[in-house]
This record gives sequence, C-alpha cells and structure tokens, in this order.
Amino acid sequence: MKRTFSFAILFLLLLTGVAPNARSQQRVTIAPQYPQRGDLVTVTYDPQSPAAVIPDSVSGITLVFSYSNFYDVANRIPMYRQGHKWTTSFRLAGFATYATFYLESGELIDKPAADSHYAVSVYAGHQPVENGLLYKAYSLSAQRGKSPGLAAEQASLYQQELDLHPGNYEAKVRLLQYNMQHAPDAKARETFRQQALQVIAQKFNSAPSNAGNLNKVTMGYLIIGENTRVDSIRQVVMKRFPGSEAGIEQLATNIRKEKDTATRIQLLEQALQKETPQNVNAYTGMHEQLFQLYAAQRNTLKTLYHARKVASQRRNPWTAETLKDLATTLQTHQLAPDTARYYARLALSQADSFPAGIIRYFPETGYIYPFVSDSTRKAVTRKAQGNLLSLLGLIDLQQARLHEATQQVDSAVALSPDNETLHNATLFYTQTGNTAKLTSLQQLQKKILLDKVRRQLISRPAPSLQSFVDMKGQPVSPAVLKDKIILIDFWATWCGPCMQEMPYLQQLYEAYQNNPKVVFMVVNSGARNTLADAQGWSGHKKYTFPVYYNTDPDVGEKFRFNIIPATYIIDPKGNIRFSNIGFEGPEIAAKLKLQLELVESATR
Repeated sequence: MKRTFSFAILFLLLLTGVAPNARSQQRVTIAPQYPQRGDLVTVTYDPQSPAAVIPDSVSGITLVFSYSNFYDVANRIPMYRQGHKWTTSFRLAGFATYATFYLESGELIDKPAADSHYAVSVYAGHQPVENGLLYKAYSLSAQRGKSPGLAAEQASLYQQELDLHPGNYEAKVRLLQYNMQHAPDAKARETFRQQALQVIAQKFNSAPSNAGNLNKVTMGYLIIGENTRVDSIRQVVMKRFPGSEAGIEQLATNIRKEKDTATRIQLLEQALQKETPQNVNAYTGMHEQLFQLYAAQRNTLKTLYHARKVASQRRNPWTAETLKDLATTLQTHQLAPDTARYYARLALSQADSFPAGIIRYFPETGYIYPFVSDSTRKAVTRKAQGNLLSLLGLIDLQQARLHEATQQVDSAVALSPDNETLHNATLFYTQTGNTAKLTSLQQLQKKILLDKVRRQLISRPAPSLQSFVDMKGQPVSPAVLKDKIILIDFWATWCGPCMQEMPYLQQLYEAYQNNPKVVFMVVNSGARNTLADAQGWSGHKKYTFPVYYNTDPDVGEKFRFNIIPATYIIDPKGNIRFSNIGFEGPEIAAKLKLQLELVESATR
C-alpha cells in the first residue's frame, strides 16, 4: 500500500515540535508540548488571534471533545477568562491516549479547519504512546464524516502506528481489513483475509483461556466481517479449556438458551458440581440463573442458597445493583421478606456507589470509571435511594407493617419521583386502597413528563423525505405531507427494541388516525433490510399504521441517529421539534402524545 505520510516525516515533525496543523492552531495552544500520562494539560484560546472564530466579546467558551479516550474527563469543559485569553485544564489518566476537540460559544464553533478538530496526543518522551495513531485514525470519522479519502487516510495512520509499535494487534487487523476492501481482485482479497485470520489466530493462541484476550480475538473477527466466528471461537474455548473463566462463562451462556426450565436447571446444577473456592467467581452467572429459576418456582430454600452465592461474589462496580436485584426478585415472588429487606438495606447503604455513565474494563487497566458531575452523582444516588425505599415499603407491606411501609413509600416519592419509584408507589397505594394518593401520583407523573418533554423541544430543519417509498415502492407524494405534523419512526425487522415499541405506536396511531393534521410514517430504515423485507414483515397483520421504506443509506447521518428505534416529530413548517433515540419503555406512548400535543398547540 502506498503511504501518504511517511514515518520519517512524522518523526521529523515530532522531533522539531511542529504539528501538521500547527499554523491553524496558533490561536489555540496546548501545554505541555508533549503531554504525558499524569500531566496537567492546559488549553489556551486567544480570541484576538487573526484566525480566531470566537470574538473577544463572548461571555463564555466551552471545550467540547469530539473523540476522546480521556474517559474520566467531562465531554464538555468550561473555559475561564485570564486577561484577554481563555483557558482550561485537565489531567491525563494512566490510560489516556488521544482526543480531539473544538471550541464552542453559542452558535460559534472554532476548529482548525472545516474538516478537522484540535488534538491532544499523549506521548512517552517525544513519541506517541501505543494506540495513539490508531485512535487518531478512529477520530477522523468524527471530524470528517464520510469523506472520500477517509479510509485511505485511516489506513496510513494504521501503518504509522505499526511503524512505531510493530506488535499492535488492532492496527494490524485494521490495516489488513482495509487491504481486503481495496484489493484489486478476489485472489488478492483472499490473501489479505488469510493474513488477517493468521494474525487473529496468533492472538488467540497467545492466551486462549484469558477472557480479556478472547474479547480482542472476537473484536478482530468482527473487524474483518467474520461475525459467524465470534460464537464458534468461544465454543472452542469452552471445549478446549472448560475449567477456565471464559470456558465456564460460555457454558453458562449456552445453558441460558435452553427453553425447557427443568432441563436448564439440571444442566446448571450439573455444571456447578465443578465449582471450587478457586473458580467460584466464574460460576456467578450460573447462580444468578438458578436464583431466578427457583424464585419463579417459589422454592425458598434453593432461591436463598443461590442468592447468597450471588451476593458473595467478588465486589465490582455493579455490586449495589446486584443486591437491589436480589431484593426485587424476592419481593416480586413474595419470598423471604426478611432476607429481601436485608439485601435492600445493604444496597441502600451503598446508594452512592450505583453506576453513573459507562464503566469500562480493560485487562491492562482494570475498571475505568467515567467522569460524573456532582449533580449527576447526586441524582443517581437519589434515584437509587428512592427505588430502594419504595421497595422496602412493598416488603414491609408484605409483612403487614403498614405504618413503616407508608413512611418508606412517602419518603421515596418525595426523594425521587422517577419511573421505578412511582411504579412501586402505585403498586403500594393500589394494594392499600389509597385512591387519593393514586390520583396525586398520576398528576405528578404527568407533570414530570410534561416538564421533561418541554425541555426536549428543539427546532432544526428536517432532511428531505424524498427517499421514502410506500410498500408498493412508490414515492411518497409531497402533497400528502404538506402543512402536516409528521411523526416518523425509523425501525428495522431485526431490531428487538423496535418490535417492543410497535404496540405503543399502534396505540398512539389509533388515537390520531382520524386527525387530518397528523401523519404517521413508520419507516423501515433499510439497514440490512430490503423493500422485500419490509413488505414481508409480519407486523402488517397486527398493526394498522402506515409503513414505508427508506432508500437513502445516509438517512441516519442526515437525521442524526445511529440507534433505532428513532422517532421524530416534524412541524408543518418542516422543522424537527422532537427527537427520541432508542426504546424508552411504556413511557414512550405518553411521551409522544405530549410531544404531538405541544406541536399542535404551537401551530394553532
């Protein structure tokens, strides 16, 4: 492959301290020049620089990370004025590698160029740390979208990574995947494929029973498009290394697929005969399965035995959540209220440790906790406390401790009126016949949802809908959509959450099908689907809302979604007023109804 930027030139630029985009970064300075892990990095912006986009008169500037593995640093950092300049600082953790950012003030955005962002590379001496150039390649998608030369530039960076760090497994696989895609013929493509398979096989054989290494192996197969090998390689581990943690966990996964409950219990109990004090943590998943199965059968002794096994597992970031789940299952099945109360109180004592944000795990670093603001941490803690207090109220009710139960539930609602807490409170007030409290809860739920919906109101031009066709393959007539409020829901036949959402869409459609101002468009997004897939969808027999098919492969980028279902409300002027990404559970029906009502009222 022809390199577009040689290692020799890169090294010379690094040695002299000159970055390829140095001129464009004159208005932005990053210190130190070669930041290393553990360093405090300071970013300074000079609005008086001739090239500055953000003027000196603004009241605030925010540094926004567009790509970052600085997981413990906030995605958005406020800058502070020092004289006529603006500055902010953050410290690089022991895993920090690479990040890109731009500066924002209101509608103004300062970038070094239209298709690039500012960068913080982490160094060891004057050389980028391992994965630095690999992550730089990944960052290009956030900076340049789907530009024509993107793949070639990324491949060049993979090669530069290998020049600096020849053993970088991921860079090897990525480069070979690029070569496969751009091979001149089938023979060359197969040659690169075999090379990639060899690299992945070597990685597997380096530590075949290590769970972290196995994750990298499966990632390699996914990169080169060999998805079917992901499950097969785990089956190989289970057969060749049945006593390893990865082998035991794969066996648990296999058993979970068994549909017959009695057979599943038998297989789990049989597998647990090989549990020892040394491998006990690997069997936690099996104990969790048996806990749920025996609880459903109301077998108290065996349920509690496996609950103890689950509760005694090695502490991890989800320990408090696990304790809460144990208590919830026991209460749901009306089993062992004293034990349920014990687990709930233990979880309540750890409410400030409930996960907030994405917690990552890498064998080299252990658990990496994300940046969490004080307000978010307090909100997560309050929610956990509200959930657990309302759960304790239900447990107390089970034992006819009505006074204590009422206090617990009332305190929970006052502390955190979130969906789970309000659900528990509704159960409690229903079972105790407290109609006044039930009415109050319903009003509170509606007010909370309305406040939430109002905060989500936006206004941006909607992309063209010309790529939508009906189930006969005919384009949608613009006249049908003119001056209408349009609800668009993007889905796919293979999307489980989309299927969960469909009954709520049908419920909403039935309420609006006779409203001439509102048009529903339930649109197959086309991702791994064809028009024939959309036409053959079994949902046509269950639902009456109109279904369409999208022919534009870039529709997600244009609407700004990469997860489905994705639902949008467009006003009669052609502006997106609400954007809903992902399935939010039963709340979605009431939420979409409120969104439609707000848009309707605004157009009267």
